[in-house]
Amino acid sequence: MKELNDIDFDKAFKTRITEELPEFEEESWLKMETKLRKRERLIYYRYASILLLLLSFGMGFYLLNKDSKNKVDTIVSEKPAVEQPKNIVNDLNPLSKSEELEITQHNKKANNNSYQTLKNQSLSVNPIDGAPVKNEKFTPIESVIVQNSSNSNATKKQDITTGIQQPANQILQNVIANSTTNVDKIDTPLTKSKTELTIKGKKKIPISVAIVAGPDFSSTSSLIGGKTGVSIGATVAVGITKKLSIQTGISFGSKNYSSSAYDYVFSNPNANKANFSGIEAACEVVEIPLRASYNISENQKRSIELNAGLSSYLMIKENYVFKYNKELNRADRITDVANANQHYLSVVELSATYNIKLKNKKIAFGIEPYVKIPISGIGEGNVPLKSSGVSLKLRYDFNKN
Repeated sequence: MKELNDIDFDKAFKTRITEELPEFEEESWLKMETKLRKRERLIYYRYASILLLLLSFGMGFYLLNKDSKNKVDTIVSEKPAVEQPKNIVNDLNPLSKSEELEITQHNKKANNNSYQTLKNQSLSVNPIDGAPVKNEKFTPIESVIVQNSSNSNATKKQDITTGIQQPANQILQNVIANSTTNVDKIDTPLTKSKTELTIKGKKKIPISVAIVAGPDFSSTSSLIGGKTGVSIGATVAVGITKKLSIQTGISFGSKNYSSSAYDYVFSNPNANKANFSGIEAACEVVEIPLRASYNISENQKRSIELNAGLSSYLMIKENYVFKYNKELNRADRITDVANANQHYLSVVELSATYNIKLKNKKIAFGIEPYVKIPISGIGEGNVPLKSSGVSLKLRYDFNKN
């Protein structure tokens, strides 16, 4: 290799510095696009697989929860049949007929003995005043054995030694009183009853689905504001606790933004960024969020939730217009990229949701302002693409606690 002297080296160096970038060749880019189209079919299959996986996830939870609905078990408690209490009126007299006859005869005998005693009583004269004095001598009445009804086998002997015989019907009244007292102690069996007891089944897993739509503002310089795009999608939420839930879903949207050439990372490191006045971008994006939601306040009419998580951006189409400075008098350079950039869990999402419950308590209308901050470069130029906006949500709760 021939060595260059200092003069030739300076000339070669100046020539390379002053050279302009090669002109944009449309044919070369068309050839590149034909090669990229071969990958498009595989990319769409991948998106379809992700969407099918999310739908399967939601349906699986729904069916699992549907099968574990409350099961009510009926327990029949049976108690012994009622034993009707014996006819107390008929059994109030615990004495047998023979005993009643014996008492009756004894009463007659006692009355005769009393009369005979009074008849045969002797009179004595008081030595002081000569007044007659009764010398009362009472013949003891024979013992009467009475069987107590409260003890079926035991007997008690009651000796009646009073001077005047107690009538038989008075004895019966005493026996009836004792029998009534014992009857009060009888436990009346409860009737045979059937009691239905409800046993709580498995606790339902709360699941909700929502349709989401709203404007989306994107910018590389400011967190809030920028060019307007649109986002529409669906989400699925599964309750972990009474207040905490996990959400995921899928949405399609457009992200339009303006960027400085200094925010854009060119594939050619030798590109002179000073030649460009700016870059206009229009991108179609599939977004898959994964976030946690915490319910901080809820009543019968409304609820407030705080949400935080990460989102994945799958760039479907990217269109970039590179605008040259006017003094260069060059046409704008246009670049189209399809299915070339996927950014998994690369965007932090923060939001708050205000839900208004409708008459049907399972349906709620929500307003959700949000901001999205990238933790890595987004798109072909790895730009710091920030987003903000307000989503309108229509939510349906399948299993509300």
